[in-house]
Amino acid sequence: MEFKSILLATALLVSVKACSFLPDYPCCKEGAEAIYEDAQGKWGVENGQWCGIEPEQPSYAACWSLPDYPCCEGTDVVYSDASGDWGVENGQWCGIVETKVTTTTKKTTVEKTTEKSSSSQPTKTQNKGSYTMKPFEAKCTVNTDQTDCVEAWKQCGGSGMTEKCCQAGTSCKGSEGYKQCEPDVNAELRPATGKGPHGQKWCDTCTVYNVQDGFLWGWEDGRACEIKMCECNDILNTDYTTWEHEYPIGKKKGNTTRYWDCCKPSCSWPEKALVSQPVQQCKKDGITPITNFNAKSGCEGGESFMCLNQQPWAVSEVLSYGYAAASIAGLTEADWCCRCYALTFTTGPAKGKQIVVQVTNTGGDLGENHFDLQIPGGGVGIFNGCSTQFNTDTDGWGERYGGIGKRSDCEMLPEEIRQACYWRFDWFLGSDNPEMVFDEVECPIELTQNTGCIHK
Repeated sequence: MEFKSILLATALLVSVKACSFLPDYPCCKEGAEAIYEDAQGKWGVENGQWCGIEPEQPSYAACWSLPDYPCCEGTDVVYSDASGDWGVENGQWCGIVETKVTTTTKKTTVEKTTEKSSSSQPTKTQNKGSYTMKPFEAKCTVNTDQTDCVEAWKQCGGSGMTEKCCQAGTSCKGSEGYKQCEPDVNAELRPATGKGPHGQKWCDTCTVYNVQDGFLWGWEDGRACEIKMCECNDILNTDYTTWEHEYPIGKKKGNTTRYWDCCKPSCSWPEKALVSQPVQQCKKDGITPITNFNAKSGCEGGESFMCLNQQPWAVSEVLSYGYAAASIAGLTEADWCCRCYALTFTTGPAKGKQIVVQVTNTGGDLGENHFDLQIPGGGVGIFNGCSTQFNTDTDGWGERYGGIGKRSDCEMLPEEIRQACYWRFDWFLGSDNPEMVFDEVECPIELTQNTGCIHK
């Protein structure tokens, strides 16, 4: 028989006896046996048809995660956001009604199915954003004694403590004073326990559905599972499908670096190229535009700085937008200022991902086909206008070339640019100057509306 999509009725929003599974499925009679359970609830079969078993739920105010996610039975928090505290039970996210437990772990949405199949049990619909990684030849070293290795985000060393091993997917990082188990996508081989660092079963495959602070999640047998990163590694991933790339994969080979010097962009000067206007420049607050494009750069004692909205952001799991300084073989600044290019990374953890950048700057120290990505915390380079713009010491911006070394160091940066610093470790997976192939593309309006610059 054919099953229709489940539409959870608004009856779920209050504690009433109405059947919340209508109009697509009837409710089972009282006392029905549950033979299957998913994100929508428990299911039975009556008269050859699926029926929903109505739970005894608290009001919507108490069980705030309904109708999208069930309430947790326990109070073990793995993530908190503006909605409330979240846990993971039976391999799926659930809302915690009341808890006093805190956490530092980040939640990534686990898609829930809205369809039922006509097979013996309902099945999870495939997440469009999934991709499959190449399996590692090396296998995980199984550690049967789970107490030997420290869980994610827990202390593993420092302050005279003998350093302990970390659970799979993490390594011991920090200072001599305090070290904790943090995600490490670049480590080669890590110990594996019977379960992943979040307490969920290991996946049998290398198909990734979600990325959570460097941890990789899959979906198997109707439940979330944890990817064994010592057997599946993004560095070896070459299986992004064609439809995931919204922009062409270029053939010209190039290199990338990163920087964020806060200085007035080179393409902000007038008459650099035939454009609608030079790249937007801003006052010291990074927000207020300066219309005098002859204004002196803040890196030379002037008032003009890079605008804060000229930083990268993720559009999807495989696509980001951003800005860059560039030097392209056979072209000049008059050619590349305010033009856009699709960069497809060919090495490192972000291999196969794309970023579309608008060129806003030129670097005298750049080689041919070299794109210097504007990433907060990426290094102040030759000039350091950031200390002037944000009234800070010269320290706190990481290495002059390369910037900060780990995600937690983003906390040192001003709040206005912190999210794009996280982007480097979340979407970009901590890639360090990866190689790429590139091609010129039409500029997305999302980029040009920030710069006001369109190449004619």
